[in-house]
Amino acid sequence: MLIIFKYSCFLLFSLLSFCVPGKSNRPNVILIIADDMGWDDVSFHGSNQILTPNIDLLAYTGVALERYYSHCVCTPSRSALLTGKFAHVTGMQGYPLTNAEDRALPITEKTLPQYFKEVGYATHLVGKWHVGQSRVEYLPTSRGFDSHFGHRGGYIDYYEYTLLETWSVGDVSGFDLFRNDTAAWDVEGYITDVYNKEAISVIDLHDISKPLFLMVAHNAPHSANEGAPLQAPPELVRSMRHIDLPQRRYYAAMVKRLDDSVGDIVKALSDKGILDNTIIAFISDNGGITSGMSVNYALNWPLRGLKMTPFEGGIRVNGLVWSKNLTQGEHLWKGYMHVADWVPTLLSAAGLEIPSDIDGIDLWDSIVSNRESKRDVIFEIDDYTGFMAIISHDYKLITGVVITNYSNHQGDMFKGIIGTGPSYEDALRNSTLYSVLSDIGVPFEMSDTSLRNKIKISCNMDKSNICYPSNGTWCLFNIKEDPCEIIDLSSKYPDIAEKLYSQLKAEIKRMIPRKVPHEINLQAMPSLHNYAWDVWHASEGNF
Repeated sequence: MLIIFKYSCFLLFSLLSFCVPGKSNRPNVILIIADDMGWDDVSFHGSNQILTPNIDLLAYTGVALERYYSHCVCTPSRSALLTGKFAHVTGMQGYPLTNAEDRALPITEKTLPQYFKEVGYATHLVGKWHVGQSRVEYLPTSRGFDSHFGHRGGYIDYYEYTLLETWSVGDVSGFDLFRNDTAAWDVEGYITDVYNKEAISVIDLHDISKPLFLMVAHNAPHSANEGAPLQAPPELVRSMRHIDLPQRRYYAAMVKRLDDSVGDIVKALSDKGILDNTIIAFISDNGGITSGMSVNYALNWPLRGLKMTPFEGGIRVNGLVWSKNLTQGEHLWKGYMHVADWVPTLLSAAGLEIPSDIDGIDLWDSIVSNRESKRDVIFEIDDYTGFMAIISHDYKLITGVVITNYSNHQGDMFKGIIGTGPSYEDALRNSTLYSVLSDIGVPFEMSDTSLRNKIKISCNMDKSNICYPSNGTWCLFNIKEDPCEIIDLSSKYPDIAEKLYSQLKAEIKRMIPRKVPHEINLQAMPSLHNYAWDVWHASEGNF
């Protein structure tokens, strides 16, 4: 009977379950989210300027997701992540939530932590929320999380934890760091370190008789408030002197601290004795913002476009999944995956029933077995800005109105390195994760870094006749052959363009129109709530 029990666990959780008395036999799930991180800002994508050894080693010993897509802005991407639905079918598409806006992910939508909580998981959120905060019922602890420590809005200052908004009455600032429903005024330190410490505490205090779902949604490397957008400990900035331009030095230091946190979290799981039975996913919420509003000098190069655009630089982002013995072969999965796919994929990995009323597709077996993706269509619809895009197989169609200044190729001037730069091999060997992998018996050889060359994107950057869509026109690209979206094929293949446009029109019928932001509600004024961005609207039926 014991042999049968062990074999059943092996089959059920695809090498992930660790059947030990006193421990949960469902896999723990750790989801780590970077904010506004560019495609070219992880070194496993080929960059030699910013080294991310801990993140890279997860990719080299797990599975890197070559064609992982998200929505192009933070609120829509997090809404899709939590619900398994495209943002436009929940009305959460377009410009992200402001702290003075009475809008949220509809409370009728079931969230990923709720699915996990129903079957006995402990569920915790550390870091960013950004899908609703004006009412108590919109907060994380009302949407499936046992606890939340973090910021509720789009970003915060890395040391003072404030968020600045510009209203018609002028600039308005408030404190935005909370422990559950209470402002965390007692906290001090660099926010990436603060979130790292909190995540480790959650792991250390976890009751291993229950499975754990922990979402760590870092503020990094999002910009901070206007006036001091790039913030990092001075010693880290000094360590980046191989980087030519100062903007990128600050940004690189912010990413460095994020990478350190990834290593620390994995080590905490190992020290707790639960890493063998844990799935870890690392993703970016959307593309980087190299210039313009909320600029952080992230690079999506050579991908075209920035955050807030439907081009590849806005929606094709960093992604990987790791678990011990996840794969014995290929560590690069080339199939399409969308942020909405995490709900069914993670539920499937945990052996749970998958809801039928979502857009997400279960890709767990496809990733583990290196099979073709079951996803063949991706939509990016923003009725606020006014653009629409569809990806189907090799082709992508973009129509409507895009933000032109964000829709070009940017960042090549920020790539400069003084001298030869730091040793990549030394960075890997000196990383926390390198020691952890050795301790748990996961093999890694320096030759495994060949994945960098497989996933690195190179394009002929002839931009002499680049296509910009506008009302009544569209651009068609073969993103398999032309990932940098330089060659418009709409005239060459009008039948393909028409077919994709017809699919877009059909999908738009499912869209819930996005509410245009109301005039700033003065009830949200932080000075009315002890100078914090606290709940400011009474619950339904009480207002």
